[in-house]
Amino acid sequence: MAVDPFGMAEHRFRTLQEERRQGVLDARAFRAAVRGLAVVDGEGRSWVLGPEDGSWYRHDRERWVPAEPPRRLVCQRCGQHNLTRHTFCVECGAQLNRAGL
Repeated sequence: MAVDPFGMAEHRFRTLQEERRQGVLDARAFRAAVRGLAVVDGEGRSWVLGPEDGSWYRHDRERWVPAEPPRRLVCQRCGQHNLTRHTFCVECGAQLNRAGL
């Protein structure tokens, strides 16, 4: 089954935020944990979440720039990642759930 690394990082970020709010993590440990959520996309680009608000940043040459990560529609039936322009899964033909976009 395919996994959405951006969605997983966002979910973990929310968990870390809650741990920070509850005092389980201090500021330094929180920032270190957020740095550990970096993602490399299918084209080899590096992405990180900003610890302040969870916004995505993409490494562009020598700096980090705010950007939206490439989103995929994950088929509920087979787990295939599909481009957002698709209505039906390219693998199994099931209709894709567009509610999350």
